[in-house]
Amino acid sequence: MHGEGRSNQPGGGPAPGPPARHTVIDDRYELLEPVGSGGMGEVWKAYDRRLRRYVAVKGLLDRTAMAAETQQTAMQRARREAEAIAKIEHQNVVTVHDQVETDNQVWIVMKLLEARSLADLLRAERVLGVPRAADIGLQIVQGLRAVHRASVLHRDVKPGNVLVREDGLAILVDFGIATFTGADRVTRHGSVIGTPPYLAPELFAPASPGPTPASDLWALGVTLYEMAEGRVPFGGQEVWEVQENIRQSPDPVIRYAGPLAPVIQGLLITDPAERLDAASAEAMLREVLQDDPAAPHAAVAARPTQAADGPAPEPAEPAPAPVPPAPGQPSAAPEAKAGGARGLKAVAAVVAAALLAGGGWFLARNAGGDDQAGPPGGGGEGAAGNAAGQQWAQWRKDHPDLRIGVKADQPGLSLYDKKADAYEGFDVAMAHAVADHLGYGEDEVVLRQVTTDNRSSKLANGDVDLVVASYSITDGRKEKEGVDFAGPYYKAGRSFLVREKSRMYDLDSPLDLKVNKVEVCTAQGSTYEQDLTKQGFTMRKWQPATYQECVDELLDPKSDVYAVASDDVLLAGYANDRPGKLKLLENGRGTEGYGVAMRLGDGTLKHKVCEGLQDVLTGSGWEEMYEEHLAGLMKNKPQPRKPQPPECAKP
Repeated sequence: MHGEGRSNQPGGGPAPGPPARHTVIDDRYELLEPVGSGGMGEVWKAYDRRLRRYVAVKGLLDRTAMAAETQQTAMQRARREAEAIAKIEHQNVVTVHDQVETDNQVWIVMKLLEARSLADLLRAERVLGVPRAADIGLQIVQGLRAVHRASVLHRDVKPGNVLVREDGLAILVDFGIATFTGADRVTRHGSVIGTPPYLAPELFAPASPGPTPASDLWALGVTLYEMAEGRVPFGGQEVWEVQENIRQSPDPVIRYAGPLAPVIQGLLITDPAERLDAASAEAMLREVLQDDPAAPHAAVAARPTQAADGPAPEPAEPAPAPVPPAPGQPSAAPEAKAGGARGLKAVAAVVAAALLAGGGWFLARNAGGDDQAGPPGGGGEGAAGNAAGQQWAQWRKDHPDLRIGVKADQPGLSLYDKKADAYEGFDVAMAHAVADHLGYGEDEVVLRQVTTDNRSSKLANGDVDLVVASYSITDGRKEKEGVDFAGPYYKAGRSFLVREKSRMYDLDSPLDLKVNKVEVCTAQGSTYEQDLTKQGFTMRKWQPATYQECVDELLDPKSDVYAVASDDVLLAGYANDRPGKLKLLENGRGTEGYGVAMRLGDGTLKHKVCEGLQDVLTGSGWEEMYEEHLAGLMKNKPQPRKPQPPECAKP
């Protein structure tokens, strides 16, 4: 095997760089242009000179940047990818034509697909209509059933690995980390690879059996949620952050999925033994499509009821997919309550319930709808003639409950009382005051625990609508975290908490901490994490998720932590809880303005929250909250000035 323009380097010499355009592989496949890359692979459009057709050729990406061991692993993985796909013949799975090896390179020759990735589709349209999402989901699950029947596990199901043709056909691609019975291992035993937002929780459990068909179905559930809701259900950039969000909030909020909700909930059951299986998911998706008059029935009819063991015929041309609603403006289905779809094995009963609700949902979705009147207490403006009032009435209608994120471990500000099963504190009182202005009664407000580290992802996920949790207003947070603020409603000083009696140092001022180079702890994601490092303080190498964990470290005589950095009002609560053990140092420079946080771009909600804060700050509400919750803690410090009422821009 050889190719034109190929390096004649011997096997032991350095590997050649990326192939030049019009390189010919094995005297047969002429590389024309790169069409995509990801991970360690690059895909080229190529011309098969022998059969006179265009094909896709996938090779290793820039082998010159790989160590020898990495290159061998990549080649082994490429061989395994080709072998895995070759086991499967199905219209919803990419087809492999050939495998060629040249110059320490493995080339996989596949059918060329004139299609765009589902990830690109979602970037362009943000959300898909339920019929379209159900149709794509049905095709993915049919492809997965064929994959699993061949004893192959995909292990990286996600929008980026699904191609969608103009005629609506969806194809599962990129088996680069797939595994199958009898395959050689190319990763360390016990290691988990894949894309963090799509990895199933059981993969990280002690004594985990590793990937299974159920873990592929979890990833399908995440993908379905993303198509219908416009975001992933469990946020986070790192694996640990995603898995912590799954642990804390296993039931993601579903607003727009309508009759797809039971399918999504069944696939996102954290126990793989209880998770919806592929056959049940396929049956439920078919029911969703059959109930919708606008669904692409031609495409469904052209596919076999059970995924065929042999080659499947090309589908008939489907009807055009329905035009999705404008991004961010789908008519919301009633919010799914936690635990409402657990134990989904009785498929018929669940589908029947979904379709009973679904008829009304589809009607609301497709009819223009003149019912814009908001519920009682919707802020007083209703829908009578002005656009802002109509926007708020619709927002209030779409959110029957107001979900507010608060902290559970901050005395005076926000503390969870286990005996009373209730939250209390200044932030909690502020949250209820804002909710009252928005027209929500006590029974319509749901308080959910957040931490400094996960509060932005809770907003992004839709787990909460607002966060009132000592959240400092900064421009950086708006840019990096996608968070907007109304406020401030409180201005806190910056301070440090230390032991009353230190075993080694006299720590009476912030300067003592810097001079003695003692370790300072703060919550991960706080403004102090970066600021104090720049100011010359010695920060703990790894910061915990909560301030409570910092305080626990400070109280541990064996710990190297000598101070906790945060806001004076927050630290005063901890000091008050442990008299004689902890003391608060004098304030440093600057203040932290606490704001009510919401997702960036939700101008309607921000305007109403801002008006609520105006009411609190112009009346006597703020002073009453301070006196009840904070005055006792701040007795050794002067009462802070009440912030000026914020100016509220029009939504």
